[in-house]
Amino acid sequence: MKKFTGIRKLIGGALMAMVLCSELASAQQPVTNLATFGLISDTHVCDKADQSKSIALVAAPRYFTGGPQKIGAFAESMNEISADFIAELGDFTDNPKDAKLPAEQRKAAALGFMETAEAKLALFKGPRYHVFGNHDTDQVGKEDFLSKVTNTGIDPKATYYSFDAKGLHVIVLDSSFKTDGSSYSGVAGTPGSGYAWDDANIPAAEQELLDPAYDPKHTVRNAPEVRAILEGSKKVLAVFGGHYHDGGYQEINNIKYIVLQANAAYGNDATYHNQYSVVKVFAEGNNYTLALAGNGGQKSYSFSKVIN
Repeated sequence: MKKFTGIRKLIGGALMAMVLCSELASAQQPVTNLATFGLISDTHVCDKADQSKSIALVAAPRYFTGGPQKIGAFAESMNEISADFIAELGDFTDNPKDAKLPAEQRKAAALGFMETAEAKLALFKGPRYHVFGNHDTDQVGKEDFLSKVTNTGIDPKATYYSFDAKGLHVIVLDSSFKTDGSSYSGVAGTPGSGYAWDDANIPAAEQELLDPAYDPKHTVRNAPEVRAILEGSKKVLAVFGGHYHDGGYQEINNIKYIVLQANAAYGNDATYHNQYSVVKVFAEGNNYTLALAGNGGQKSYSFSKVIN
């Protein structure tokens, strides 16, 4: 795996991080668009019925039936703007509607959901990447999930990895671990290292970086330790994640944490309720600007930060 030992400017997710390559900008350079990319999270593709027959103003009901169409619309939209890459930040799929099925049948159904979702994401004619969500491995192991998706240019067995995208260096974290160090999975006895990203020396256990008190079952239990590593670099621009369907945005010690709103929320149509984000990162000398334009119910954010 490639070791990145230069200056790190992270844009990432509880599960995904991006590092801006510092050598690309200098004080004499004009404003440069380092990269444009698309993010989508919590599509929950499965065979379940929608949890509500009417649209919702809150993210509590899940609208499962629109998932594949929404992902396809997202992918085609990213083609239209020539995005440099796209990434889905977890809970790509969900569990089968019949929880009483034998384990092997539940697994087969889950793998089918992954194939359906990936076929739609593959409509994007560029690099695509995935991050583990808790539901992605409810019925299968991590290796099963990875066998059904493509992380462009990445070892197909890698659960965490990094890649370069024009002016960005991107780190994808795997925080899907239990407190005993084993991988979070519905498959009994699944082993795991207990560490998310050895290259960046960022350990993580369990599921989300932002607001670790929100849901004890799905949080990064050592979130303060993870944040301390990020803060210590003094090169972090922002952190992206998913999982909490209402989304969120906050700043902790000069780092922006952005949780995307769930794609499966608010309604099942592929236009008005298709939550995804188009992110642009600009550099002017050592001043970096991130602009996130939300689609559907996704909120938009913009901020700048000086990184020396």
